[in-house]
Amino acid sequence: MAIKLQMLTEHPNEIALIERYWAVDESGQFLEKVSVLADVIQMPQGVTLASFIRQRCTAFDENQVCPQCAELIEIRNRSEAKKVPQRSAKLCTFCQDKRNAIELEVKKAKAEELERRLAEYFRNQLSRTVDYAGIADGQVLLLLALDRAITPRLTNGGFTIGDCRGLAPRYISDFLSQLREAGLILEDPNKAKPGTYYWQQDEIWVVNTQVAYRLAPDTKLGSGEEVIRSLLDRVYTDNEGLFNLWLDYSVADVMCYLADQCDLYNHALSEHEFEEIKSSLRSALEIYSVSQLWSVAWKVVRDAASLANREYYNRQKAAATIPGKIRRYLEKARRESIELKSWSRPELQPAGTLGMVLGEVFGIDEDSSGLTVSSLFARLTGRECSSNVEAELCEPVRELMTNALAHDVGPSVLFRFAELIRAGHDVGFAVKEIGSALRS
Repeated sequence: MAIKLQMLTEHPNEIALIERYWAVDESGQFLEKVSVLADVIQMPQGVTLASFIRQRCTAFDENQVCPQCAELIEIRNRSEAKKVPQRSAKLCTFCQDKRNAIELEVKKAKAEELERRLAEYFRNQLSRTVDYAGIADGQVLLLLALDRAITPRLTNGGFTIGDCRGLAPRYISDFLSQLREAGLILEDPNKAKPGTYYWQQDEIWVVNTQVAYRLAPDTKLGSGEEVIRSLLDRVYTDNEGLFNLWLDYSVADVMCYLADQCDLYNHALSEHEFEEIKSSLRSALEIYSVSQLWSVAWKVVRDAASLANREYYNRQKAAATIPGKIRRYLEKARRESIELKSWSRPELQPAGTLGMVLGEVFGIDEDSSGLTVSSLFARLTGRECSSNVEAELCEPVRELMTNALAHDVGPSVLFRFAELIRAGHDVGFAVKEIGSALRS
């Protein structure tokens, strides 16, 4: 092994030390130990022998050549030297600098392309508007709750998912996704932190927690507080949408309590197990209240903690029983009509602004059962009345259509029905009037 030296000093003592540091015998072993050489010359405090020599000499290993140009490879210390000739895995200084320059140009070009794409994306976002008078009831309530959670950032500034923690006890990103997918909140790359958008190979990736959002402007009202004020007088008519939003929120409320209880007793559940529990609880919430399911979660988690202390069990096995225990307990409660206890809201788990809005608009809270909420929404949206009318008309309509077909006067019946409706009569009167005429 031979080391080729390029001196960067003219001081004789330093040159002598460098030559002794790199000197080797025929087998490639270094002749002198570093511990001995370290005392030859007095060096500044904190400076190692290797760094002292590196500042005064460039060393090239004649046993290592660059894989691109076959020039000798520069080595920085003894550990990088090789005893036998070989092609190096790293490049020589010249080739490495050349590669770095190319990579820098590529990085610069990608940064410019990223900036161009984000600017184009932002321009497209700016052109999007929403007719807020036509959005779904559930989206109205979400926006009102979101505005309350992050005022005034929803209407006059950018916000991130982290800013929205006050919206609900859990699953904040899921609620925001509903608004994103509906085009009600838009990304605002100009207000995102540097590094939010970046290249990963040939694709643009994003750090979701750093994405900045803003409220989409209204078609007529533009952007700002006017949009939110326009939602305050909404007349709610979507029974199914309202109930689904209540279920989404209630699931978040129960799952937050369950997760806290699991942390308290060191029960580690997988994402799959949490999803299984979430499904069971959503189904149960169609009947029970949030406070009742808190009591179920408390009982099952406590039972699992007790089970973990038994022989042949451990905490992991005990935690794995929680999804099944919840499902079986709820099945038994329904089958045997067991009255579930109600728990008070935990001090460290506020309802969130979505829960507050639901309470103020509809008078419901954690003690409202799914059956009560479902009935309330049906009554408020007119669905209950509509269902009763449909049930009352079912038999008369069937009789009318049967008689119309039997007398081969189907078209005449439809024309007469249309006339009566246009004249201002309701469906029940029209059916009764035409049916009487057919029977006479």
